[in-house]
Amino acid sequence: MKKLLLSALALSAFAATNAQVKKVLLHDYTGVNCQFCTDGTVRLEAIHAANPTNFIPVQIHTGGYTPSASPLKTAEGDAQDAFADPAGYPAGSVDMLKYTPSGSTGIAMGRGYWDPAFQAQKAKPAIASISINNRKKTGPATYEADVVIQFNTAPTAGQDVALNVFILQDSIKATKTNTNLRQINYSGGPKGGASPLTYEDHGYIHNNVLRKVLFGNWGKNLTGVSATSKHTEKITWTVDTSAAPLGIDRANMRIVAFIAYNSTLNKEVLNAEMLSVSKTFFPSGVNEIANNVEIMSAYPNPAKLGSVINIEYNITTPQVVTMNVYNMAGQKVATPYVSNEVEGGHTIMWKTGLTPNLVPGTYIVEVATAEGRQTQRITLQ
Repeated sequence: MKKLLLSALALSAFAATNAQVKKVLLHDYTGVNCQFCTDGTVRLEAIHAANPTNFIPVQIHTGGYTPSASPLKTAEGDAQDAFADPAGYPAGSVDMLKYTPSGSTGIAMGRGYWDPAFQAQKAKPAIASISINNRKKTGPATYEADVVIQFNTAPTAGQDVALNVFILQDSIKATKTNTNLRQINYSGGPKGGASPLTYEDHGYIHNNVLRKVLFGNWGKNLTGVSATSKHTEKITWTVDTSAAPLGIDRANMRIVAFIAYNSTLNKEVLNAEMLSVSKTFFPSGVNEIANNVEIMSAYPNPAKLGSVINIEYNITTPQVVTMNVYNMAGQKVATPYVSNEVEGGHTIMWKTGLTPNLVPGTYIVEVATAEGRQTQRITLQ
């Protein structure tokens, strides 16, 4: 009875406050044969570098500038592109919502509008928290996990809300030998305007690439959604080992779960969460959490001063999560993250350059709730 009462109180406290961090999703419609798409990538990376806590980029290779045989192309990405209706490439949609100042007829807009559209969405309150949790391996190449969604505010009445799940891949080399991966470039663009851009000559790689969608074009509708409803949805991924020439690189793949409206005209993204594939589908243990809060990984570590560090953590009950950073003298130097989150796995992306007066050295990162805390040493070089 006591446990039930505590659970009810925790849920009530969770629903009573609206303190979730809003994570904004940007779809960048791009292609290796698009000469200005390199500039889209530069702008995307700039937004992410300045706002890593609130920004999740997705690069979708699609349209006429993407070879039909490209391993970076997906049917679901083509559907997202068709709905966004870009007038040219690169184009982007921010939370799949039309940004009126852009003047675009479709949801997709030119790259010059991505940052102001992002800032407008970032300022909106999140209406739900999302977590991603590993469960078990169910076959030689099939893995299951849970996505948990806790609403704190009712979505728009009469609108279906769907869970969408993307698998992204980083560090895909633009090789000389594969014309479907080489990136052409415009004069004066990145890497001194050289073209084509390859890994061998210029160190060019593709990041944030959409590789797979788990619930079809527009996700799986949730039932019984309300201002305080909680939903647990099982996700299943069967690894396709025949996905040549890229294969499955678990060390450089991430899973993104997000909820969005799902009507004919409205696909607005309401919030999102991200976790590494290795923690979601290839865990060393399944739901083995010794404490109420656990730092699953912190990477890169060591890291360059000014870079972004990923702090992946797990909590066992809905909690306000606070991340603090201390120097080796025990002085608090930053509190870069406070958010009310549902139980399960989450990621904090901390840009060390946004914390003033940091110098090279060792710091203590603390992830804490009212029920527990865990720390991790981070070395900045």
